[in-house]
Amino acid sequence: MLLRQHQLAMLMCDAACALEDRLGQSQIVTKTYKGSQADAMGAYQRDSVNMAAQGYFPTSQTWAPGSYGCGAFLLALILCVVLIGVVVFIYMIIVKPDGILSVTYEFRATTAFPAIPATAAPAQEKTCPKCAEQVKAAAIVCRFCGHEFTPLLR
Repeated sequence: MLLRQHQLAMLMCDAACALEDRLGQSQIVTKTYKGSQADAMGAYQRDSVNMAAQGYFPTSQTWAPGSYGCGAFLLALILCVVLIGVVVFIYMIIVKPDGILSVTYEFRATTAFPAIPATAAPAQEKTCPKCAEQVKAAAIVCRFCGHEFTPLLR
C-alpha cells in the first residue's frame, strides 16, 4: 500500500513539479492521478490542499476508467488457443485496469478574492415550507421551487 501511495505521489508530481515562481507562473495547471477511482480521488483530495495554498483551485475534474489496448486484446485472443490464454482473457474481462482522474486548477490571486472574516454577520434566511431550502428572508418567491410566500404586513 505504501509503495502504491508513493507511485501516486510520483504521478501527481508530473504536472506540477516544474511550477515557476509567482511572476512567471502558469494560470492553469492540469494534473492526472492514476489508480482506482478511490485511490485517485484520495490522492487528489490530499493534493488539493497543497494546490490551494499556492493559490490554485480546482475548476473541473474528469474520471476515465482504464481500458486495455487493442494489442493486449489481440494477444489474449491469440493465446485463447492455449488454456493459459483463456485464463488471461477471463482475467481481462473481470479485472479492470487503473483509470485516470484529470483535475484542472485555475490560479486565483489572493487579492481578488479576500477571505471572508469569521465575524461576518450571518445572512437573514428563512426555510421554504414546500421544498425545505434556505432562501433569503426578503424573498417573495422561492428560487428553488417557485413557492410564493405570503407578504408580512408591517
